[in-house]
Amino acid sequence: MEVEARARASDDLSVSPYDPLVIEAVKEALSFVGGKGASVEVSSNIPAGWGLKSSSAVANAVILAVVSAYNRRIGLIEATKLSVRAARRAGVTITGAMDDASASMLGGLTVTDNSKDQLIMRIPLPELDVAILLPSWESSRPKSTIDASRLRKYSEITDSLIEILPSRIWEAMTLNGLLYSRILGYKDDLALRAIELGALGASLSGTGPAIAAVCRDCSDVIDYWSGFGKVMRSRITNNPAKIS
Repeated sequence: MEVEARARASDDLSVSPYDPLVIEAVKEALSFVGGKGASVEVSSNIPAGWGLKSSSAVANAVILAVVSAYNRRIGLIEATKLSVRAARRAGVTITGAMDDASASMLGGLTVTDNSKDQLIMRIPLPELDVAILLPSWESSRPKSTIDASRLRKYSEITDSLIEILPSRIWEAMTLNGLLYSRILGYKDDLALRAIELGALGASLSGTGPAIAAVCRDCSDVIDYWSGFGKVMRSRITNNPAKIS
């Protein structure tokens, strides 16, 4: 799924549609280029508020668009760090955002140290089928209701999953999702059912409530999940963000 941002240099700051995160991302980019302002338009086909990392993708796109509008260059990792700072200032991240931002910026699987805004590894993935369920009984949960201190109590367990990478990516995905589902109070039966239907990995996406399953062919999972909410179909990509 894609996000596109268009920007032009100007003397003031305007964004469409209005979003505090986009404002913060523009400010970060303007600070980098030494610019006065920018006019920015953003379009996205990623549903917002479901744990699908739309915020990170939007901030990434805006950073790259504004820097490009000033005819400047920026490395993707450096742009990612600006994106993370914008997300923190806008209050749209619980875990630190470097993991989400680097994945959407670089493609593939990324492993990060969010406390240091550091990329530990990037692993290209097979471009497999992905099913995404937006469950009908769950509404998007404001991030302010999530207790970050409680999540940190399980950090040693989740960090240990890095040890089985890169050979057991989908097992790490599933185990991580089962743990966070339990911590955050979500049902995990649909993720487990996806595994039974042939998914390589299935997990709560971010802090939810969306659920994702990675498959060689997600048709059976999609058929089953369609009775529980809106199901979207996508694919893994290893392509990094680009400026056109």
